[in-house]
Amino acid sequence: METQLEVWAARIDDIAAAAQKSNGWAGIDLRQGIDDLKIKRALFRTKLDEYQVAGNDTRESLRKSLDGAWHDLEEAFEQMTT
Repeated sequence: METQLEVWAARIDDIAAAAQKSNGWAGIDLRQGIDDLKIKRALFRTKLDEYQVAGNDTRESLRKSLDGAWHDLEEAFEQMTT
């Protein structure tokens, strides 16, 4: 998961660089998508950190939240790259 987060961070940077070249509504849409990706990535990072320090008794409930955040982030990337 850590490696994938790093890959996604690099992809966000690439998309942001492309957005700098876009004008008009396309550029605005790209920047909004980038902001959404950054928020979802930060949310996942927070949930992953919570999961990593949690005890075994709370990990199961945190796992569902972590999986949901992972799915949301994946979906956001798919939407940005299609």
